[in-house]
Amino acid sequence: MTYDPFFIKIFDAEIHPKRLSKFLSKILGRRLKIKRMLPNEHKRITDRGSLLIMDILVEFETGELADVEIQKVGYLFPGQRASCYSSDMVMRQYERIRSAKGEDFSYKDLKKVYTIVIMENSSQELKAVPEYYIHRGRCEFDSGLKLNLLQEFYFISLDVFLDIMDNRGKEAKISELEAWLYFIGSDKVEHIQKVITSYPWFAEMYEEIGEFRRHPEEAIRMFSDALKILDENTVRYMIDEMKQEIEEKDGTIDGLKGMVGELEGTVGELEGTVKEKDGKIEELEKIIKELQKELQKKVH
Repeated sequence: MTYDPFFIKIFDAEIHPKRLSKFLSKILGRRLKIKRMLPNEHKRITDRGSLLIMDILVEFETGELADVEIQKVGYLFPGQRASCYSSDMVMRQYERIRSAKGEDFSYKDLKKVYTIVIMENSSQELKAVPEYYIHRGRCEFDSGLKLNLLQEFYFISLDVFLDIMDNRGKEAKISELEAWLYFIGSDKVEHIQKVITSYPWFAEMYEEIGEFRRHPEEAIRMFSDALKILDENTVRYMIDEMKQEIEEKDGTIDGLKGMVGELEGTVGELEGTVKEKDGKIEELEKIIKELQKELQKKVH
């Protein structure tokens, strides 16, 4: 389910709007109903491609928008990228509503937008707080000022979720949201049994996944479509990420080399100081010997 084709097929809002409505309602904490599925590609995208091609973009009956992203590798979807996707949803709303209302347009007509990122392998930032598998975020003011800002973010760590659930008792009941995350994040038999036992209606979706896997030609076609989404900018982004990691490591290595050089210089200085002291000791020893000879002469 963490491969785009499977995730998008099971949660296709055009075919199964109730599924995604139920899932997102549990994530957002209130009952929501999907009105329609929107194009995942913004019309302003240039011929050279863009990163802003979303997995699933829907509009609720309330007018709010939600972008749902499924990611196998968390570091490919950092906070900066989430901010861009969220801003893109705001601009889509703005363009559409302003065009429809003309002079009657008001910024108060704009509704909330939700960016929901589900990760199979979490980024290091998310793993740094292993006691949480859902991170809900919005902009707030330190003064307590209340403004209706539009953007909210939800990061879900499937690997952290499974670790937390494994530490719970096997007989513990699971919530519907936990069932959804088991469904997306695990194919273990014991987890499937737990989900279906608690919520029998999941059986239909498990059957669809099994049927889909028995028809490789459809899966290949969908994987081909998914690869098209991995456009020039996405590849460049991934290369830049790896380049940055290499540069950071190179910087660390250069820093260590610099420290080694400084230490070698310090050692050299110390060796020079020791040699100077050795020379002075030899001079003192000569002086002492001469004094001893003079004393012996005077004694005799």
